[in-house]
Amino acid sequence: MPIEQNNQDARTMYSRISTIIDKIQVKGSLIRKSGGFLSALLIIAVGMATPSNALDREEGISGEVNIGGSLATGNTDTTRLDAEFKARFKAGRLKDNYRLLVELAEDNGTTTAQRILGSVESRLDVQEKLFVFGFLEYDDDRFSGFKFEIEGAFGAGYKVVNDSNMRLLVQAGPGYRLSKLSVLGTAQDEFVVRGSADFEYQFSDSSSLTSTSIVTWDSSRTTLENTIALTSDLFGGLSSRLSFNVRYNSDPPALTRKTDTLSKVSLVYGF
Repeated sequence: MPIEQNNQDARTMYSRISTIIDKIQVKGSLIRKSGGFLSALLIIAVGMATPSNALDREEGISGEVNIGGSLATGNTDTTRLDAEFKARFKAGRLKDNYRLLVELAEDNGTTTAQRILGSVESRLDVQEKLFVFGFLEYDDDRFSGFKFEIEGAFGAGYKVVNDSNMRLLVQAGPGYRLSKLSVLGTAQDEFVVRGSADFEYQFSDSSSLTSTSIVTWDSSRTTLENTIALTSDLFGGLSSRLSFNVRYNSDPPALTRKTDTLSKVSLVYGF
């Protein structure tokens, strides 16, 4: 009978699977046959074998608002405002990063800092650790010697570490940069190579360390930038952040320096 034959085949398959399972050792103990309990163990084992990506697993929209500043009056009147907005959108294998940065400073009525930067980056996972990216940035820094700079790049990246509490991503690729000088008003355009490394370490439930390094190279100059930040949770979605940023240009425009640094303390609201 077909039903009897199917039952016999099922019993034979179950016997073979049971024999194999009985030979598997876990920490020196044999796994015993136990029907549904065994199936549950197998499901749990498969889940545990999947790498944990706690730092980058949230679907949908998330982000943060970072605000810092200072005010001094009396013999010296100085004001400074630093504001940064970051948003992330993740859907399946696609992740978009948006950034808007504003830096303003005034000393006794004279503007001493004025920078507006906006960027967007898209990443698409092609394998578990391999991804491709596209990047576009507009940077208007009044005191850099450039009226503005526009940079775009695309390439590939690799997730060197992507654990539950630590992440290190590296990426690189070719690109194009358009720069307009402040004094002469002339434009410079160059093909570039852009590389970056993003590191994040969650060393406690309430504190994390991040470091972002960027290098852009072309035939006339090399630019380097690194931002390192320590963030600690306060309450709710509010955190405090201590950060240090350094920017280096190997061949800056006339009357400008090669290196800029910025140290700041700010409040961060995450959403």
